[in-house]
Amino acid sequence: MNDTTASRIHWPNTHFLQSVANAREFPDTGLPQVAVAGHSNVGKSSLMNALFGRNGLVKTSKNPGCTRLLNLFAVDDRMLVVDLPGYGYARASKSEQNRWISMIDGYLTGADLKLVLVLLDIRHGPKDSDMQLIEWLNEAGIRWVPVATKADKLSGNGRSRRLKEMTDAMGGLLKPLPTSSAKGLGIDNLRALLQQELFDA
Repeated sequence: MNDTTASRIHWPNTHFLQSVANAREFPDTGLPQVAVAGHSNVGKSSLMNALFGRNGLVKTSKNPGCTRLLNLFAVDDRMLVVDLPGYGYARASKSEQNRWISMIDGYLTGADLKLVLVLLDIRHGPKDSDMQLIEWLNEAGIRWVPVATKADKLSGNGRSRRLKEMTDAMGGLLKPLPTSSAKGLGIDNLRALLQQELFDA
């Protein structure tokens, strides 16, 4: 898909559907599902708002650990985007962290997922918790795509160098898609990727 086609993709009827505490409460929408996962404070909410083209649709917070449920968004009656709780939030209690892990694991295990977007802060690259998730997804046979957030924080050369380092750290097969919610970098490309993965395959 070329850049011109990508720029025409938009989802004007995206809306928040509901929040659920576990996979058993999941509604039967019949829509293909995409999960958005990432370390706490990686910029999930901001990226989703940019992706949907709807400022404020997904609640953002400067405090990590804001998302504590599975938040469901119906995108133009074409797909269901599931915002997973951020993992690795050190200040959360151990019991709370375990609850989040159980919730995420329960959803990923039982869902009819088409794709997981694994968000990674380009300034830090994949952390141990990111690599654990990637390893789990690989073992479960769940397709995933790495997305590098906050790409505007690095210069062109620094960005290219970090993307290569991130690619190497994840086994060299998948290069992260660089994005910036603040600058709009890579957002059209991410929409095009979802279009291709879910509807053009």
